[in-house]
Amino acid sequence: MMDSFDSAQLYSLTIAALNGVVHGYTGFGGALLMVPLLTFLFGPVKAIAIVGIIIIFGSVQLYPWAARRAQWRELLPIFIGIAMATPIGIYFLFTVDPILIRRSMGAFILIFALILMSGWVYRGPRGIGPSTFVGVLSGGITGLSGVGGPPLVLYYLASLQPVEIQCANIMVSVAFLTLTMLTLVALGGAFSENVVLRALILTPAYMIGVWGGTKLFALVPKDYFRAIALWLLIAIGIWTIAK
Repeated sequence: MMDSFDSAQLYSLTIAALNGVVHGYTGFGGALLMVPLLTFLFGPVKAIAIVGIIIIFGSVQLYPWAARRAQWRELLPIFIGIAMATPIGIYFLFTVDPILIRRSMGAFILIFALILMSGWVYRGPRGIGPSTFVGVLSGGITGLSGVGGPPLVLYYLASLQPVEIQCANIMVSVAFLTLTMLTLVALGGAFSENVVLRALILTPAYMIGVWGGTKLFALVPKDYFRAIALWLLIAIGIWTIAK
């Protein structure tokens, strides 16, 4: 049994609370900050398992709102793609050099942050085929690195639906993505007592951060906060690649 107040756990509490604020404010980003930073503390497999538990339980306050607004029929192809590709990514997570996995995380985060900062918007076709492909891409990246939400975000934000529906679709899809990943990681033996205990300790800090992020939305200009979050992601991406 770990010491609940070891230095790694104290750093993790700060990381979880900060990432919760970003998630609560933007509706996404649940793993983008936590996974690479926790990887330095616990390794990629344990970090992904810990973050998965935190996101599922720490975001529970957002699910009722999202479930009522999500377009479930449109989400089905995404879910199918996720179910197809996540096992492949998980296989590589357990077999590839952890340093390469960590640098892959940094690369995915950096690319996503730069795309958002550039203002690029997906203008391609939509429908069953593209949606399934986005699910495959997200599932594969998540299985490998734990940070596969960005393709979903870019795809949904490019739709012509109201913002609240876009946000709900993102939340529901990320929840399904995370549950799929957690199931496969558990089957791979990543859920030790130490991992579960760390996650349960961090979850309240994350939930407080999510709550704070939702309140911050009404106080801080969106563009200002968005710029800070993107520059933070860029810095973490570069650091994770270079470290």
